[in-house]
Amino acid sequence: MKKTFDAVAFMRRRREELSRAYTGLTAEQIEERIQRSLKKDPGWRKSRQGKEAEKGTGNL
Repeated sequence: MKKTFDAVAFMRRRREELSRAYTGLTAEQIEERIQRSLKKDPGWRKSRQGKEAEKGTGNL
């Protein structure tokens, strides 16, 4: 069976891209960028809403 997608290679490339993008930033600045990007991601918002509903809180 032929692999059509190499997840390990993809994650290595992505980690290198992020490392270059975050060069020179503080941990707080990196965290802020990550949080902003997640707030824009509809898949993440939907996932978080489900988890909050399980906990019994409706806050994001």
